Amino acid sequence: MTSRDITAIALRLFSLWLLVQVILNIPSLVMLLTSVEQYQGQVIPEYVHIFLIGGIALVGLLAAFLILVAARTALARCPSEGSVNLDQEGQMFLLQLGGAYFVVTALAYLPRSLGFLSHSLEFSYSNLLWPLGLVFQLCIGLSLVVRSSQWKKLLAKLRGSQ
Repeated sequence: MTSRDITAIALRLFSLWLLVQVILNIPSLVMLLTSVEQYQGQVIPEYVHIFLIGGIALVGLLAAFLILVAARTALARCPSEGSVNLDQEGQMFLLQLGGAYFVVTALAYLPRSLGFLSHSLEFSYSNLLWPLGLVFQLCIGLSLVVRSSQWKKLLAKLRGSQ
């Protein structure tokens, strides 16, 4: 595996991480707007909610796309001669380490994200978005830890070496 391949994987993973963070932070924005409404005692029009959430999602998607484009152009200019000796076990260890990070952060935030259950009398789907995102992150992390060989094959296909 060359340093060029490692850079390609790292940039693509960073782009995916950014996309997940944008999706996870949208419910926080909804809760912030609700708090502002209650503090001011005024109702913020629905179109403001839609524009703010859509704007943040658009900026996040655009940033993730630009990182992918920058990765392609940077990798096209990089020389592919420098080789790094990263054997199969090393790749699987790095994937398992990343999966452990996802599992730990999801488990750290999951109880706090379910705190609305004890304080809310009304059910709202926007309250479930953050916990569902964390459950998704937990599933991906567990998949990285348990099935790192399949993820290694997927990343090999993404970089075009298979």
